[in-house]
Amino acid sequence: MVRIVRTVTRRSGGRTVPGPRDGSAGPGDQGGTGERADPGRAPAEPFNRRIEVLIAVVDSPDETSLAAQLLEGRGWSVRPWHPHAHSTDASDLGVGRVGLLAEVRLHGARFGAVQAAVSEIENLARRHQAGMWVLDAVLIEHDLAHDYRSVFHAHRRLPETSAPSGSRSPRAWIAGLRTSLGLISTVRILKQTPRPSVESLEQRLEGGALTGRPYDPQSLQLRSPMGMEGRDLSEPPPVRVSAWRLAGPVLAGLVLAVACGIAAAATNGLSMLVPLLMACALVWPVGHELTNRREEQPRAVTLAWGTAAVMPMTVAGVLLTLTMPGPPTQVARVTAYAVLGVVLCGLILYGLGYALVHSWFSRNANWAVPALVPALALSLPWFGGLLHTMYLKAGFGIPSDAVQVSVYWTYAASLKPVGIALGLAVVILALAGWARHYHARVHARGMVRIGVPLMSVFVIGISLTTGLVGAEGAANRARAAAASGETPAAYYGAQGQLVCVKPVSKEIPVFNGPLATARPLLTFGTSGDRVWLWDARRDESLSVRLEDVVVTEAGGSACR
Repeated sequence: MVRIVRTVTRRSGGRTVPGPRDGSAGPGDQGGTGERADPGRAPAEPFNRRIEVLIAVVDSPDETSLAAQLLEGRGWSVRPWHPHAHSTDASDLGVGRVGLLAEVRLHGARFGAVQAAVSEIENLARRHQAGMWVLDAVLIEHDLAHDYRSVFHAHRRLPETSAPSGSRSPRAWIAGLRTSLGLISTVRILKQTPRPSVESLEQRLEGGALTGRPYDPQSLQLRSPMGMEGRDLSEPPPVRVSAWRLAGPVLAGLVLAVACGIAAAATNGLSMLVPLLMACALVWPVGHELTNRREEQPRAVTLAWGTAAVMPMTVAGVLLTLTMPGPPTQVARVTAYAVLGVVLCGLILYGLGYALVHSWFSRNANWAVPALVPALALSLPWFGGLLHTMYLKAGFGIPSDAVQVSVYWTYAASLKPVGIALGLAVVILALAGWARHYHARVHARGMVRIGVPLMSVFVIGISLTTGLVGAEGAANRARAAAASGETPAAYYGAQGQLVCVKPVSKEIPVFNGPLATARPLLTFGTSGDRVWLWDARRDESLSVRLEDVVVTEAGGSACR
């Protein structure tokens, strides 16, 4: 940030304050305005809101210098304040105080920006016990979103475009089509406030006006693209309309069109004409909102836009009702849930953008993202193995390494709980992003910095714990199925099977025996030269060597 620093002597004591705001030379400055960049200042943060704040500072060199340092340390410009000509005197500041004008720069929404600027300065004063008080704060805005000047594009003249239409060659037709569609390389763009004619503007450019670059009307063609003719200065300025004001009625009309389609498909006979007529009645208001431009559009254009928007949504409602199973009320409910899900996903995505843009993560994403990918790739199979351990060891007492499970199944087992954990953390991050966008974190900076990480860790821990509890619940269901003589459902590659085991001799070594041979036992496969079994009646696991037993598939509730 470039700033002007001036010092002048005030009354007794040799106190120094910043110099005049008009940039005039001070006593020791030869040459008037000398703009110098402060090499010790931190780089300014990106901003899209500017708030000019009048601050009253204690009339002391130390306090004035401290206030300027604190404000400039945040990347805000500071300059002295002097009473205007229409102002009485400096009594508005208070006795024994001088004025400073600071331009606070924030990034976020327009809503709450002024309050956030005031809170930033007041918090800064409280943290450092600086003698400064906010007197006035105003949002600086310029109408940059609407440019009603006339726009002219200059491009190379294409061959034979000026020939009569009857004698044009195919090349000339293509050149004319390119010109009308704007598919040509623009070499110069001019924006003028009035509506000058092309001829007069070409004469000015040929005479070296504006940038002074040479302009040859024989090789260049100047034209105004469609819709960029500009606004006459005698016309009243257009009324600013927010995007929500335009999008809200259009979206409401489209939702009503879908509802009309669902109602039309759900009714029979002449009753279906009522929702269809309602859909037809939506054509004009929706088309009027879509074509609400600078000037009034013809009725045919308005009806065409309204029909193009309403008719597909009505047909979509009819097709949803006819193709989806269930009554029309269920179709309407599913459609409402789908719309709600799309809206929530949009809000979450926008919140993530607000949270990550111009943040530590966005500034260090070039190394943070590559570092997170291998960490996530290693944590997924580890947590999947933990789930398999919980399922086998806590549910059946079988070691997890005794069951052969593919590594892909360990990834699959961890996707659901880890995905839920990351999803909830993303929701919290999105809420923090919306709070940041609307400057809520300024009023509760400590709570946001501490609360958001703690809440994210909390929801991640709860989600992962829920995954472990889910593995234990799956084991309990498998135990109940095995006890009732049914083959339990597989758990991410761990498939249990009821088998009958017969020893090859009377005396065989059995780990945690005895071996039950009259009823089926549950096994999850072999492990090397041993097989682990689970006895539902004893509710214990046992292991034998494969060479000592004969394992066959169980055919019923008893083994022969």
